[in-house]
Amino acid sequence: MTNQSDTWTLVAEISPQFDLSVVCAVLDMQRISYKINRLEHSQELWVEFPEQVPLVLSVLENVNKQESARQQHQQNQSITQQLKKMPIIALLLLLSILGTALTEWAFPLIHWFTFQDMDFIGNNVHFHTAENAMDKGQYWRLITPIFLHFGIFHLAFNGVLLWELGRRIEPLAGSVHMGVVALLMAVASNLGQYLWSGPSLFGGMSGVVYGLLGYIWIRHKTNPQPILAIPRGLLGFMLFWLLLGMSGFINLFMSGSIANTAHAVGLITGMILGGWAGRGASRST
Repeated sequence: MTNQSDTWTLVAEISPQFDLSVVCAVLDMQRISYKINRLEHSQELWVEFPEQVPLVLSVLENVNKQESARQQHQQNQSITQQLKKMPIIALLLLLSILGTALTEWAFPLIHWFTFQDMDFIGNNVHFHTAENAMDKGQYWRLITPIFLHFGIFHLAFNGVLLWELGRRIEPLAGSVHMGVVALLMAVASNLGQYLWSGPSLFGGMSGVVYGLLGYIWIRHKTNPQPILAIPRGLLGFMLFWLLLGMSGFINLFMSGSIANTAHAVGLITGMILGGWAGRGASRST
């Protein structure tokens, strides 16, 4: 039992995996004074006035029902049905598969889709500048590196995270919004990586994935929605992986290097877009 002032009443002990952000947002709107104690194996929700307990229990029950219904609805849908409702995520996954096939079986052709053009001279690669490509009107290069994946593991890692994060955004915000957000994240992360590292060979959906993580993180804080709740472990792992990559430690075990700047720029871009979208959603409700 947690020590509290005699004026406070324990409402419920809740699983630590349960996201209370939506509950807190509702209680804040109703001006209910509450406290949350996060313990090792549970979360305790307290209210200041005992007469508010029934109302808080009702809020907890409604939020839990909504989340359970959403999860059950997703489980009952086939992958095909889910993809039909997420055309942008489906398109990004398909193009990533095609990009991986290109790098695996038609590597000399990837120069059409890298951020800057490059020539293969024997075993050497000569990189042009991105400015040269833009002068030629090759603006697709601002986006296409996100589809180039170097190996099945690279594709699988990004594909799973793209699905896990994207399926929380597109059904909530719509496909047009999803498309614009993904486009901005792609351009920002690719441009950031090029400006930091100069002409080089880089690719992958990771910048967009980190952008989606930042978007969900901040939008959920700004305008909590059950669908935006992601496991804390996933957020912690991805931030830890970003810091580990930036430390240079991972590069010791790889033949290439991680596009850490693309990850960081994507994350920051997503956080900005998530804050903007969250504030807009809050004003409209």
